[in-house]
Amino acid sequence: MPPEALAKARLEKALARLEAELADLEARLEEERKRLSALSPLPVYWRKVRCGKDACTRCPHGPYPYLKVKKEGKWRWAYLGKGWQPPEGFTRPREFLEGLARYRALLKRKEELLERVAEAEKALRPR
Repeated sequence: MPPEALAKARLEKALARLEAELADLEARLEEERKRLSALSPLPVYWRKVRCGKDACTRCPHGPYPYLKVKKEGKWRWAYLGKGWQPPEGFTRPREFLEGLARYRALLKRKEELLERVAEAEKALRPR
């Protein structure tokens, strides 16, 4: 077998492996997208608060659930209520951000693979 044909065969095998890895990566990205969309990142903070009574010896009270919301350009605390329970699918912001970081890493890997596939296809094109 001539060296050019051997090199071409190797390139075709490498391209097939890259395309298979790309397809696998697409499936993993879709799973991660579904996982992220199922999470509800709520910035809930459990705070102990003072009641404001001068004679109170048990201050601060709590902890109570609060949301940190932006109103009129300023951050405010919104009390969620004494009996508040997290909704189904609730996650802490850190857990959501970790999932987002995994998703972004997969996207970066996909970009790298696409560049390698483009290089391999360019090398295989007849001149």
